[in-house]
Amino acid sequence: MRQTPVVVITGSASGIGYGLAQAFVARGCSVMLSDLSGDRLDSAVSRLGMPELVASQPCDVSQREQLQKLWDAAVARFGRIDFWLNNAGVGPPVIRLDSVPPDWIDRAIDVNLKGLMHGTQVALAGMLRQGGGAIYNTVGFGYDGRKQNDLTVYGTTKVAARYFTESTAKELGDCPVRVSWLNPGFVLTPMTVEENCRIRERIGEARWRKIRWVMNAIADSPEAATPWLVERILQGKGPIDRLPPGVFLRRLLVSLLTRPDPLSQHGL
Repeated sequence: MRQTPVVVITGSASGIGYGLAQAFVARGCSVMLSDLSGDRLDSAVSRLGMPELVASQPCDVSQREQLQKLWDAAVARFGRIDFWLNNAGVGPPVIRLDSVPPDWIDRAIDVNLKGLMHGTQVALAGMLRQGGGAIYNTVGFGYDGRKQNDLTVYGTTKVAARYFTESTAKELGDCPVRVSWLNPGFVLTPMTVEENCRIRERIGEARWRKIRWVMNAIADSPEAATPWLVERILQGKGPIDRLPPGVFLRRLLVSLLTRPDPLSQHGL
C-alpha cells in the first residue's frame, strides 16, 4: 500500500506557505506547518480542519537548532519526511541600498539565505538516514538575474538561493535525495501587497498606473498558484517555475483582451 506523503513547510502560517499546506492536505498528504508565531500556527491548523493530517511546530529558520527541532518533531509525529519545503522568507524594504537599515540586511541574509541553507542541510542529513526524499527551496524576484531598483538586497538573496540549490543538486548527483527550487511567481500575499503599497507610495500615482496593468496580468492568488505547484512537487518535477519568460509574455497578451484587475481587491 502506498504511504501518505509527509510534507514540512517553513513559513506556512499564512501566504504562499499556507496555500501550499492547503493544497497538500487536499491531496491527502500529512503536513507539518512551521512559522515564528505559535498563535498564528494554531490558527492555521484550526483553519485547515484536518487534525489527523496536520501538526505544527514553531521555528525561527535563522536558528539552526530550531530547524533540527522541526525535523525531529515532524518525524516524531509522522514517522518520516518525504518533502521539505524551505519557504520562509522576509520581504524587502523597497528603498535604495544606502537607506536600507543594516539590521535588515542581516535579517534578509539570516532568513532568506542562511535559513534556507541550514534547512537544506538539516533535511538532507535526515533524508539520507531514511533513504530518500525531496527538498524544494522557494526563490523569488532576482532568481533569474533580473535587476530592479530598490530590491538589491532581496534580489541578491534570491539569486544566491538559486545558485545554492542548483550547486547542491549537482554535488549530490545520483543521491536518493533530490534538491530543486520553485518560483511561485507574483502571488498576492499580505507580504507582497504590503511591498507594493510601499512601491506605489514611493513612485507616485502616475508611474504606478503605468506598471499596474503588468502586475495585474501576472498576479495570482495563493489559491490559484499553490495547487499548480503542489501537483508538480508530488510528481517529482523540478525546477518548478510558475512564471517563466514565455508564460510572462503570454499573460501580458491575454490581459490586453481580458483586463484582469486582482490588485483592486487589495486596495492597489
